[in-house]
Amino acid sequence: MRIGLIMDELVNSDEYITVDYLAKKYNVSKRTIQNDLSYLIQMSSRHGFQLYMRRGRGYLLEVTNLDLMNCFIKFLKSNKNLEAKDRIKNIVVLLILESDFVSTQEVADKLQISKSSIKNDLSKIERLLNSYKLQLERKRYYGMRVIGKSEYAKKLLYDFYFDDNIYLQNLMKEITSEFTQVNSLLMKQIEKENLSINYNELKNVILWLEVETLYHKRHMSGIYYMEPSNETSIKRISNKLKEILEANFNIFIDSDSLRSIEKILELNIRPKKHPIVFSNQLKKDVDEFLEEVDRTYNTTFQEDQEFKTSLFMHVSLLLDRLYQKISYKNTLIKEICIRYPMIFNIAILFTDMLKAKYDVEVTQDEAGFIATHFMAHIEKERELKFNRFNKIAVICSSGGGSAYLLKLQIESLFNKAEVESFSFLEMEEVAKYNPNLIFTIMPLSREFSAPVIYIKEMLDDLDLVRIRQVLHYDNCDSISLKDVRKYNYEIFDRNFFKVTNKTDYIKIITEMAKEIQDSGYGDENYVDKVLDREKYMSTVYMNGIAVPHPIELLANKNLLSICILKNPIIHLGKEVKIIFMLCLTKDDFEIQKDITKKLYLLMKDEFRLQYILQNKTFDELVLILKELEG
Repeated sequence: MRIGLIMDELVNSDEYITVDYLAKKYNVSKRTIQNDLSYLIQMSSRHGFQLYMRRGRGYLLEVTNLDLMNCFIKFLKSNKNLEAKDRIKNIVVLLILESDFVSTQEVADKLQISKSSIKNDLSKIERLLNSYKLQLERKRYYGMRVIGKSEYAKKLLYDFYFDDNIYLQNLMKEITSEFTQVNSLLMKQIEKENLSINYNELKNVILWLEVETLYHKRHMSGIYYMEPSNETSIKRISNKLKEILEANFNIFIDSDSLRSIEKILELNIRPKKHPIVFSNQLKKDVDEFLEEVDRTYNTTFQEDQEFKTSLFMHVSLLLDRLYQKISYKNTLIKEICIRYPMIFNIAILFTDMLKAKYDVEVTQDEAGFIATHFMAHIEKERELKFNRFNKIAVICSSGGGSAYLLKLQIESLFNKAEVESFSFLEMEEVAKYNPNLIFTIMPLSREFSAPVIYIKEMLDDLDLVRIRQVLHYDNCDSISLKDVRKYNYEIFDRNFFKVTNKTDYIKIITEMAKEIQDSGYGDENYVDKVLDREKYMSTVYMNGIAVPHPIELLANKNLLSICILKNPIIHLGKEVKIIFMLCLTKDDFEIQKDITKKLYLLMKDEFRLQYILQNKTFDELVLILKELEG
């Protein structure tokens, strides 16, 4: 594994090793190497080594406990399958971009992997290619190659690129740096034809054009002459794109590829002055839905006219598109589902309403777009909640320089508020000032009606972040800043942590949900609501992490139930390794946001995840999640 090999490099080197050297050697981005090194730095303190970084020179490792470090290196090297998924995709990308047979040795050399790993992956590679109607042809003494229609090959590359495959992204660098002119021409032509496109649609088009360009650069062919067609605005834009791509990248776009470009443009571009029909019935249906959501979740969507107008315009265009069988991909769908479960659940209920009343099937990607409108309202509410404090008192040990520094730091957070500093002896003056928020470094000699936040005499950047965090909570009366993290981790309970060897995902989450329901944390319908959510869309997400939760977040008390599987299982084609079941109240949106953010970071950090799965202890899991906070 790469991170194990990096560890070997550091252990065996007496000199500083640079990020550039490691990125080049392992054929990955500098950001990937920096993430690997960040992981090693944070794991170092309890694994027998220290990793030092010196600007301009690189990284140097010092051994502090040889036995601990060797155990850690053994752990890194024992996880042979950690990068198997990416390795298989990288092999597929390499083969698709080759126009002839490639030997196993050539693949191994280019990807810096072993020949045995490639041979072991062949059946998985074939299954992946077959899912895109492509085939792997193998020929003795020649090697292997991918055969099938180019449109299917490009669709595979597009999907991998869309999902941020690092190997493909690195290959794309040879063209993306020169794609500014293509982007500019596309925008000019869209404007010239009086058409419109949003950012997400533009990204879809540009990604496809980049894939087309890379594919044609790797599969050079003869010149195709086609009579330019000017029948429609889409065809005119396609012809212009063909001209600039051929001129700038020395490639030739054939008729099939031109049709692919036309198709992607048709899916993502629309008339600028689109006739939006503001149906009174649709307005009524949206209003009734928002009223019900506000009653259920204690929200204020119905009162936000700006939000309602934005949502209504989006839904009007959406219905029009869906009647034409047109839907868009959403680059943020995974993150929305994971980090904003309550909001995405509301979007699910909204799509159910549209299906019942307007007979349309709304895709999960489109549900994600709907969710962003609800998210925007929630974020606006958060800022209003934070800015409700407009008269702030800062109480210090004296009125000297430290008091002035604290006052400046608090003012940097509350730029619209009036902030005054007081000595701890000036309680009468504080009472006359009548603040609606108090920061103090010591217990007060009298009570105030305003919330009191206990702080240190010297605040750092993390303290300022935590102040913002705690003031977004509905109940922030009399809390110490040092207890904020403890407050966030009250959601964890070792009595709801277990390890199982069961193999049926639905049975496992049903048992977890029943335990939560019977304990009183969840309401009497908690089990049914969890299973209802699962029917709509699987909550098994990235890297084997599942986050099941009820379709309505209406718990009696916040809880995170955790189940680690002794052996990974497959559910609906996805691997499951660890299950985090959310039981959250409707009022504690900030706690929801905090814990789902941690889970999202864990999904993207395969090494820490693997460490949790190997140790399988409650304390190690909580420690790793705290590390993710930095």
